Amino acid sequence: MVAWAALLGGCDGLDYGFQDPDATAPPEVWVEETLVQASAPPVDVLFVVDGTGSMEEEQEALAAASADFVDALVASGLEWQVGATSSDPVDAGSLQGRPWILTPLHAEPGAALATALAVGTGHAPPSAGLDSAALALADAEGQNVGFRRDGAALHVVFVSDGDDQSGSVLGADPATSFVSRLADEAATTGQPASASAVVGDAPSGCDGGTGEAQAGTRYIAVTEATGGSVSSICSLEFTGVADALGALAVNWPTRFSLQAAPVDGSVTVSVNGERETAFSVDKEGPALVFDSAPPPEAVIEVRYQLAGGA
Repeated sequence: MVAWAALLGGCDGLDYGFQDPDATAPPEVWVEETLVQASAPPVDVLFVVDGTGSMEEEQEALAAASADFVDALVASGLEWQVGATSSDPVDAGSLQGRPWILTPLHAEPGAALATALAVGTGHAPPSAGLDSAALALADAEGQNVGFRRDGAALHVVFVSDGDDQSGSVLGADPATSFVSRLADEAATTGQPASASAVVGDAPSGCDGGTGEAQAGTRYIAVTEATGGSVSSICSLEFTGVADALGALAVNWPTRFSLQAAPVDGSVTVSVNGERETAFSVDKEGPALVFDSAPPPEAVIEVRYQLAGGA
């Protein structure tokens, strides 16, 4: 130590110093966070089926397609329940079938849906699907109790071979009034409310394997105003409706807030116990941003170092 002092002392004009051996660098600080993806978006699906005498072939085809529709619901990843009513205002929007609310827990949901959709063809005109849907939604605490759920999206599916003849409930402009009803539903639940139509083609109707159909002009107007899907009843299939429902599932978050900004390159992520690399970090957020949304209810484990050891 003396030799070092003499050596250093001979270097005039230079200032040397040594770090206090008791001083240590700030320790690295690591953070572990557990994040959880949202659960599958719930959706309540209301079918409104024309029950007039011209619908016999269409209702048979509708029943035959029920299992495919349920399969599409299952594939969508949505947490769903389904009810069905006729377009006859005399039925006041009362849900049909037993049980009148179908869920994935039902032993044979496809068969149960086919039964519920068989509203019969003995209903006298008018076929007022928009009025009937409004009555069904207004009766959420009565005969249809349990159908509309807090925080659930709503999708109304109209099936008819004629145009809507509503007016006794929704007034002189039923299409506009029903679009407003759906907007009210969305405002109440905080979730989307939309409609789809399986009806006669615009502008002149259609003629197919299930018979002739007039253009479902009002139903189409409601569907287009709410972002749903229009399908032809003359080639009865639910692909478009299923796609519209599936679109409700794409709103799962891809961005998750972090407690603090991480050191570059220090972030490791696992989703449901599996290492994940398809993500980026927004340090301004700070936030973790996935390239595609993790599955519903996924457990996301994040580990990272704090910048500056803070």
